[in-house]
Amino acid sequence: MRLRELSQTKLALGSNVTIALITDMVPQEVNKIFENLWEKIFNFERQFSRFLPKSELTSFNRLQGIRTTVSPEFKDLLINAKNFAVETKGLFNPFILPALQKAGYKKSATPGFENDVQIDYTDRRVVDFDRIEIGDDWATIPYGTAIDMGGIGKGYLEDQLREFLDKLPIQGYWMSMGGDVATKGKDENGNNLSLNIQDANNLEGASKWIVDCPIEYSATATSGIFRRKNQYSDKTWNHIIDPITLKSVVTDVRLATVCADNAIRSDVLASCAVILGSKKAPDFLKKHGIISALLQCTDKNGESFELKFGPRIKKADNGL
Repeated sequence: MRLRELSQTKLALGSNVTIALITDMVPQEVNKIFENLWEKIFNFERQFSRFLPKSELTSFNRLQGIRTTVSPEFKDLLINAKNFAVETKGLFNPFILPALQKAGYKKSATPGFENDVQIDYTDRRVVDFDRIEIGDDWATIPYGTAIDMGGIGKGYLEDQLREFLDKLPIQGYWMSMGGDVATKGKDENGNNLSLNIQDANNLEGASKWIVDCPIEYSATATSGIFRRKNQYSDKTWNHIIDPITLKSVVTDVRLATVCADNAIRSDVLASCAVILGSKKAPDFLKKHGIISALLQCTDKNGESFELKFGPRIKKADNGL
């Protein structure tokens, strides 16, 4: 059979998730692969979503202050979260959840789930990132705190799925989870895979920029500050919290697109770039090993400008 791209899209992790495989395998075999992938994705969501009352993450937050037995997967995720918090000096902080809820993000933004009952953590405090304690099979956070894996979870999951996909006899694949996309290999015509970057000034319009993806595994994450209405008032908010003010960040970066060799790094550092703003973000990203990045910004006068570095991000064919 000839190579072809087969894809499936489902609602998961608070957004549409798409998985595409470039393969010459028969449909029955491909469907089994998709079933396995979706099982892994939905199991991850059930385990680590703060919006699910019976998830391991929710149970862990409920037991704050108590040494709690954790699964190997949760331990690994906690170690990654703590390491990135240390590396970014707190720009990424898993303890930010109470501030995120105070900003307005208490309930799920997924259509159909907005009215689900959620735990209110707004009376808890935000503490320094080094307060997570991790043992051989246990972990604990201080009493009166709560953590969220929303800033790291999708990237972590994509990197985990890579280990499964790399064992398969396929030409290539790509995975899109909200603003995170991971790719490997070539398309059905033998060309490098490419991604369109959303235009910050025209979200539904033609893309001005593309990411030219390498053959080896790579990941691109986009994070931004498009404002949403507060779920409990007429105030607006964005989901990126400034670790200094503990409020929705005020920044000139509207969208940050970051390319790295793994998804967890691009996921975390894209949000850090938004927090830092256009003056500090480029040097920060280069220092932390980012291969290419595009910052779509707005200055004090409301004029748009863009900052780009690295070889992977290029002008789209429309050349606008």
